Amino acid sequence: MPNRPYARIPSLKELSDFDGAFDRAFSLVAFVLNRHIIDHLLRATRLLTDGDAEALMIWGVLAHLNVAHMMPPGSVPAAILDARGHLPDEEARYRPLRLRDLTDITGIPRETVRRKLNALAAQHYVQRAGNGWVLCTGRVEPELREFTRESVWRLLAVADEIRAALRDADAGSAGRQPGSSSGPSG
Repeated sequence: MPNRPYARIPSLKELSDFDGAFDRAFSLVAFVLNRHIIDHLLRATRLLTDGDAEALMIWGVLAHLNVAHMMPPGSVPAAILDARGHLPDEEARYRPLRLRDLTDITGIPRETVRRKLNALAAQHYVQRAGNGWVLCTGRVEPELREFTRESVWRLLAVADEIRAALRDADAGSAGRQPGSSSGPSG
């Protein structure tokens, strides 16, 4: 496991053979992961953009890239957030994203991105800033905080479910030959 990108993930260190466990649990793991992703996207689309999946993609990319420079990998809350769990003076430090960048990143046609940004602006989800667009934090704070709280516990539940499947597949590998079945022969 030392040459694999996931070698440093603490929860995976309990597995003796991640690749083998993954291969043995693939269908279940893929189903659980897909169920989570689709559920999350449907919930977000319905709650945040009235069913407009393209607007959700544009808004999500914008929100992420406006603040990514303030949240480097491995960040801990005490180092970057205030007591409310917010970035201090966040809107002043947002990096605006140009229409061209959003088009390139999302793969959505320029005119569609422009139209969706204007619709999101009319709902006070985003606003123009200089030569680009930024997230409006005040508009979504209460509902987004609760949506995110529920999303986190759902994600952690899925992570636990996937870890359990991988652990079971890893434990079941002892004495089993690759490609053999663990069920009764007959």
